[in-house]
Amino acid sequence: MPIIETHNLHKVYRSNGAAVHALRGVDLQVEPGEFVAVMGPSGCGKSTLLHLLAGLDLPTEGEVFVDGHPVHALSESRRAVLRRRTVGFVFQAFNLIPNLTVADNVDLPGLLAGRAPVDVARERDRLLERLGLADKKTTFPGQLSGGEQQRVALARALINHPTVLLADEPTGNLDTRSGTEVLNLLRQFHQEGQTIVLVTHAPKVASFARRVVFMRDGRFVSEMALPEPGDASRILAELLSIA
Repeated sequence: MPIIETHNLHKVYRSNGAAVHALRGVDLQVEPGEFVAVMGPSGCGKSTLLHLLAGLDLPTEGEVFVDGHPVHALSESRRAVLRRRTVGFVFQAFNLIPNLTVADNVDLPGLLAGRAPVDVARERDRLLERLGLADKKTTFPGQLSGGEQQRVALARALINHPTVLLADEPTGNLDTRSGTEVLNLLRQFHQEGQTIVLVTHAPKVASFARRVVFMRDGRFVSEMALPEPGDASRILAELLSIA
């Protein structure tokens, strides 16, 4: 059974009185343990799709199921619970709370989910150690590099052992070295069974996935399987062929 499934997904925004069609009938299935990259140019609808999967927004038409939950039919409060317990989200802009320490930022989703503070702290320490941030627990986000901030955001997204990890251009604000470090971490978590859906416009980033879905004008237009760690040049060639 797919862990993520969408049916005839549409999203229409209003801009200066005109309708803007961000998604036009998107059907997506993601199996448990898959690492899928959704790729396309700016404005093609890929971030809108990710926000609908996370319940950060609702579709104009269609259905979204995540781990069996009908996200499209849930109230805002139920969607918030789903994000805390089932979906981890990594933003391009990190979205850390500046006046909280690294430890407090990572702990927050766990505490909001009602977990015991001692259990949350134990998991947080394990994640920060693994991500090379064990010595940064009392540091504030503004004192960290961009790569460090994104690793904190990754720890925060994983603190509740989410069924699905969603990443929106997670290397977009990082230099090449820091971006590669984050992508290698995502690959490691995927190899341990984590389901990941990542959106990007960059072939190199998409090459870390095992399946790449290409979008244009709010629709899926092609896809490519990557049985082994991918080749960015193959993905770029495919993207150019459908441009």
